Amino acid sequence: VHELFGQTIAGWARKEAERIGLDEATLVVLGPGNGHLAQDILDSWGEGPCRLAMILVETSHPRKRELESRFRGRSVRVLSPDELDALDPVTGFVLANEFFDALPFRIFENRGGDVFEIHVQSGQGVFEEVLLPLREVPENFRPLLDAIPEGFRTELSPEWEDWISRISRFLEKGRFLIIDYGEFTDGLIVPWRMGGTMRCFHSHQMDTNPYEKPGLKDITAHINFSFLRDSALSAGFGIGSYTTQSSFLIRNGILDLIGERMERVGEEEGVKLWLSVKNLVHDEGMGEIFKAMVLEKN
Repeated sequence: VHELFGQTIAGWARKEAERIGLDEATLVVLGPGNGHLAQDILDSWGEGPCRLAMILVETSHPRKRELESRFRGRSVRVLSPDELDALDPVTGFVLANEFFDALPFRIFENRGGDVFEIHVQSGQGVFEEVLLPLREVPENFRPLLDAIPEGFRTELSPEWEDWISRISRFLEKGRFLIIDYGEFTDGLIVPWRMGGTMRCFHSHQMDTNPYEKPGLKDITAHINFSFLRDSALSAGFGIGSYTTQSSFLIRNGILDLIGERMERVGEEEGVKLWLSVKNLVHDEGMGEIFKAMVLEKN
């Protein structure tokens, strides 16, 4: 992801801070990875009427140490999820960029008019799927499970709601920006998604078989934004906006940033710049597949 992505998010946050009257804000970044995006936001914040502090939420102890080293001397804290739960109320922003798709999920299938859950058993040295009747299903799963057509699969994660509730408990006033690939329920039960949206990645190759090379693949699924929206409303958030990543970035000035950068470099570098960022805003790339939902606490 290009640094202009972080600069655009920083510009959006500065405008929102001004709109809700903040003279200091904390940005909480969920799943910061190597810290590049957080650093791009911090570096581009600049001087202004609103001072910015940052909290990075990371589960991996080695990664936490790397992040602490990277941001040493800056107004950045690196916390585990457990430490986040003990946080005093925060005013500012929470950013979840490709965070929810990385959480564990459950898979459900409508077979013969009844909804079952996919379980896994070991048979003759290989993993096999088995359909079992539903048990211990959260009540707020029910409307979404009822919407699954015959023969379709869909993925849901109880941790999606858990994290939204967790954020609501400490975000006293501000905005929660979620950027991830997904759809509302209607967009997840179209014919070409009959088999669900689970994907596996290993060595830059994609497949749909999580039972090969267990533990070596990244396993992910599309986010159900209907579920996120309903969970957010139940947790006390208002829905500020929901749009494609492309629309969000363009509305918040990424094309202006691209234009300014291209004016400062030669033609060859300008072409390289455009090739490196166009997928963020292209209707047939990440710009359309990824969505941006803003939740509000006022």
